[in-house]
Amino acid sequence: MGNDLDNLYEGPRSERRAKRKKVNRILNMLIILVVILIVFFGGKLIFGDKNVEEQVSSNETNQPKDSNEKTTPQDSEDKVKESPADDQNKKETTKDSNVEEKAEENEPESDESIEVTEGDPESNIVRTIVNPAWKPVGTEQTEPHITNFDADSTDRNEMEKAASYATGFDRADMVVWWLGRNGGSSITATVSSKTTKQVQKVYLDWIPNEGWKPTKIEELKENDTETYKNYKNESDSDENDDDDDDD
Repeated sequence: MGNDLDNLYEGPRSERRAKRKKVNRILNMLIILVVILIVFFGGKLIFGDKNVEEQVSSNETNQPKDSNEKTTPQDSEDKVKESPADDQNKKETTKDSNVEEKAEENEPESDESIEVTEGDPESNIVRTIVNPAWKPVGTEQTEPHITNFDADSTDRNEMEKAASYATGFDRADMVVWWLGRNGGSSITATVSSKTTKQVQKVYLDWIPNEGWKPTKIEELKENDTETYKNYKNESDSDENDDDDDDD
């Protein structure tokens, strides 16, 4: 009977003891879990703030420093204006300027340097013109130079170019009636303008490696070349033949 009573009291005690152990175990696990969460979130906050500070510091380092060379709206407009098209226009303008400078090199420096002498009234010369500013027209030929009057030759082309340069006659409007030697390395060229009918005799000297240079112009009253006389005679003959045919 006594043993039964002891068992009755030990039963509830053991259950209470077991419940306490179980509760203590759960509490310990909860405590450990809370500590782990505290460590985890605390570390995240600490190291997270550090990364943010490093990132901010890095961004500040990469930003351009303030200086006198700050970009202003005016600078931006200037950069927009200096586009590839503007660069091309600048190049073309420079190129045109160079061409004009080269053309001006062959122009007389001033009208005052030109010497004009009236011709003898009894001669075929109206006036003689000498311009010290004339220069050689350039050449593609090599030395030693050999004068060549053949049509389409380089020398003949450069002779006509020099005559056009001296007289001011356009090559397309200029008729070459005569090209002949004038002694040594000099020649004469008698040319006329189709538009104005003006006839001029041009004196040219060969300058080694520089080409033909005009030295004098004689403005003529009439074309006195044999070529023109033959052309005139043939024209008159053709007109007479036409008149005879009409009769």
